[in-house]
Amino acid sequence: MKLYITFFIALSALFFVSCDFEEKNINPNNSSTIEPGPLLTYSQFYTSNEGLAKRAQIGYCMMMVQQTASLERDEMAGDKYLETEMLGVFFTEIFSSSIKHIQELINKTKDDESLANSYAVALIWKSYLFHRITDLYGDIPYSEAGNGFVTQNFYPGYDAQKDIYAGLVSDIEKGISILDHQNAPIVPGDIIYQGDIDKWKQFGNSLLLRLGMRMEKADPDFARSVVTKAIRNGVMQKTGDICMVQHSSAKPSTENPVGSVFKSHGLVNSGAVKISRTFMNHLLQTNDPRIRVYCALPNGNNNPMEQKGLPNGYDILSIYEGEPDYRSLADYSTLNPATLLQLDAPTIHMTYAEVELLKAEAILKGWISGDAGESYQKAVRSSMEQQAYYGTEGIIEETDIEAYLMQDLFGKAPTLESKLNVLGNEFWVATFLNGYESYANWRRTGYPVLFPVSFSGSPNKGSIPRRFTYPTEEYSVNPGNVKEAVERQGADAVSTRIWWDKE
Repeated sequence: MKLYITFFIALSALFFVSCDFEEKNINPNNSSTIEPGPLLTYSQFYTSNEGLAKRAQIGYCMMMVQQTASLERDEMAGDKYLETEMLGVFFTEIFSSSIKHIQELINKTKDDESLANSYAVALIWKSYLFHRITDLYGDIPYSEAGNGFVTQNFYPGYDAQKDIYAGLVSDIEKGISILDHQNAPIVPGDIIYQGDIDKWKQFGNSLLLRLGMRMEKADPDFARSVVTKAIRNGVMQKTGDICMVQHSSAKPSTENPVGSVFKSHGLVNSGAVKISRTFMNHLLQTNDPRIRVYCALPNGNNNPMEQKGLPNGYDILSIYEGEPDYRSLADYSTLNPATLLQLDAPTIHMTYAEVELLKAEAILKGWISGDAGESYQKAVRSSMEQQAYYGTEGIIEETDIEAYLMQDLFGKAPTLESKLNVLGNEFWVATFLNGYESYANWRRTGYPVLFPVSFSGSPNKGSIPRRFTYPTEEYSVNPGNVKEAVERQGADAVSTRIWWDKE
């Protein structure tokens, strides 16, 4: 309860002082600045924005990697590879909210020794935010971004992704080095780790592990050094080290964004979002008990044997081509309302399961020592255990976990490539509802093996997009810089590969 009270106060304070009134409407008795606590809260909380959760994550990332499916052609057009304005939403929203506030937090804390730990956390979280943006778009404003109020530069230049990644690694390492129990506590308002310095260090190193593996093809030597250092310095060790925001159903502004948007838009019954047949078939073929947590028919039935996935790449007119006996969207599974769509469900950013999967991959490639099979088993177990964060309906019994592990999918894979395939499939399942990571890891590894759709109305039929395109408005408000980025990176098209996405 204490955490929620702090959460509400921080959000309310930030909302109040963030309003942009004319000077004559400013109350001289109110503060004209934002304190560090609310800035930290907002930058963490807004990362889970409702519009981004629906459009960027579910509508594009998850649909492009065939976790979800839809017959829609606008906000849910990702599984048909249609280029809509929704591709620019993440860019516009995150720069105008979380980036602006985390940079302000850095400016307020960097020269104050009493706020050293808070400054360190701000550096780490800023890196998390920027890595998500650059992983979607490639070259983006970075070194000049978020500082318009201080520098009066409202038209930031775009940095090359290679330089951005170097900056992210540097800032995370700097943040970790500053974190110290001898310093003053992290400011109130940390809704992720509640000021736990050790967990922030583990998260920072785990994030370095993620970034290092992502660079493996673009800069192998640097990538390997980042990975080995991260492991040596201490990544997540257990399920409880998870990086997540725990939402509350106490009021609309603090509800889980996915649950909230499904509730407000009636998406469970409307049929706009369904579980992809590709993803569903994998869960069924491997007897994965997470199917009961992830999937349910619109009436709430989560019996695995009665679930049905919707094929990707169709609209309401063409669905009969791929599904001749199609009758109604009510026959197809969606996100489980009793678990994933609960208004107090968490938003998950990084897990111990992901860490162990990346470790297993690094072991297979000879980057670090260890037992890849053991890391795989730890990852599976942790992913299934963490479903309990979705409430009692998310709890997976030990017998079901053991039954899944007894199949020994990893151990029975005979070759290096087949083992990497198993890891990629598990990553795909374990990051369900963290579609940004599902999409990034698929681009990096090529796993799971997906068969692109050929929607007739798409200019990209037969080819899964490799990036998001910049928002159209960038070409009118920041034309010179965005055009320079395009000349350097390649055409502003979904088919253009970003720096680390090598064939």
